[in-house]
Amino acid sequence: MHKHRVYRVVVCCLLGGTLGTAQSQPAAQTYKGLEVSVAGVTRATNVSLTDCPPGANIVRGVIKPGDATEFASVTLDFKVLPSFKTGVLPKPVLHDATGKAYNTAQSFAEIGSAPSFSCTFSYRVPKGTKVARLTLDSATFDLSGLER
Repeated sequence: MHKHRVYRVVVCCLLGGTLGTAQSQPAAQTYKGLEVSVAGVTRATNVSLTDCPPGANIVRGVIKPGDATEFASVTLDFKVLPSFKTGVLPKPVLHDATGKAYNTAQSFAEIGSAPSFSCTFSYRVPKGTKVARLTLDSATFDLSGLER
């Protein structure tokens, strides 16, 4: 019976530690008839540079070994709302903790062909750059708490 008590304490403490470190996602925002939310931020040296929503473009971005840069990739989830009207959307821009802006090579394509979709936009940044926010024209998403 004593073993069960120890086990319960360990499980309680492990769950408490996990729940205490969970990071919240920025709130979804509506932009030109699209509900936009941030799903996450990742780092990589080899990424897909497909347009959004993903289509036939199969271009990849690769960082050469020894290069002082890496890709910071931000995944966005989109829901097309009834108020959405087809048109040109600007590319999202990534900003670091110092305020420097980074542009992506990726563009928006035929939005509205699916009711919801996810896209990952990648940005070449110096290794270790602390990302702060992502802007999509007038919509701003705080990314500072998303990276591990």
